[in-house]
Amino acid sequence: MHIRFSTLGKHLSTRRDGAVMREKIARGIEEKQWIELDFDGVEVISNSFADECFAKLMFDYDLPTVKSSTTFKNASPFIKAVIANSFKERLHTMHMA
Repeated sequence: MHIRFSTLGKHLSTRRDGAVMREKIARGIEEKQWIELDFDGVEVISNSFADECFAKLMFDYDLPTVKSSTTFKNASPFIKAVIANSFKERLHTMHMA
């Protein structure tokens, strides 16, 4: 499965868009597909988009499952850092509850 984030635009910022993409990723995980997350043409993502799209996957899947099902393509160091931070923050919040 190939998910092109640029279909949403160059600047990804809304939780609504993040939820749409999360549903696609979750569907791929459920179907045991290899998921290529392609950020070609995307310049920036917000913390809220990353939380909604990626970190909230932790409610349904453990981190090893997400990592073994996905790969990032054409993600800038900034985008990778925002995504990594969203996982870190979400996992911290979940462990505090």
